[in-house]
Amino acid sequence: MVLGVCAPALAGRKLVIEGRRVSAIAYKRIALLVSFVDPAEYEAERIASLRVDPVRFALEARILEQAVERASAAGAIVPVKALTVYPDSQSLELAAAENAGRWSRVLSRLGTKRECVVHVYVGPHSPPGGDPFVARVSARSSRSGRAPALRGDERVVAHAAKLWQSCSDAAIASRRVRSSPERSALWTASFLVNESDVEAFELLVERSSERGAPCGVTAHFEGPRLPYSFV
Repeated sequence: MVLGVCAPALAGRKLVIEGRRVSAIAYKRIALLVSFVDPAEYEAERIASLRVDPVRFALEARILEQAVERASAAGAIVPVKALTVYPDSQSLELAAAENAGRWSRVLSRLGTKRECVVHVYVGPHSPPGGDPFVARVSARSSRSGRAPALRGDERVVAHAAKLWQSCSDAAIASRRVRSSPERSALWTASFLVNESDVEAFELLVERSSERGAPCGVTAHFEGPRLPYSFV
């Protein structure tokens, strides 16, 4: 199972995450963060069912997050999609040979970027949390960066739309996140931001939240994270 694409300097590093062995192995100009799992438990036909099993997917998401976050302390790394599994070492070698150039470009493009998430609600709302980020946000992100269609109180809609535009203008790219079932949810989105711009982006959201308070809009900043939603 591949967890991330990382800088060659990470090659040789070993981790244990919730009892699972994780290693960074060198391949040409990159390294791959891999976890060795029982092939019988991760056969191709079972992967789809694991993705829709909330308990199992939460476990895989948690291991992925912990592994790449810990590895990132030693160098650049970009996570891959959860449950990226190859049946054996030969298949992984073939995939690495075929994708090494593309993976190297992804690492170069995203290695110094961070994902910042903005959650916007009508009325008071506690910061979201609970499930692993990959299961709660990244797995629900779309490829679309278009602003959501909002309905309701004119002041609320105007403020929420302005916040979306401000965040989009300050970011490199954006991803809509499928709406929460909560009636108070206006929109959630992930924004790709240069690592050096994260503090300014967070301040933008904080100030917008203060301006939105009189019309009853609450905005929460979450992050920065590795760019899970942009791989």
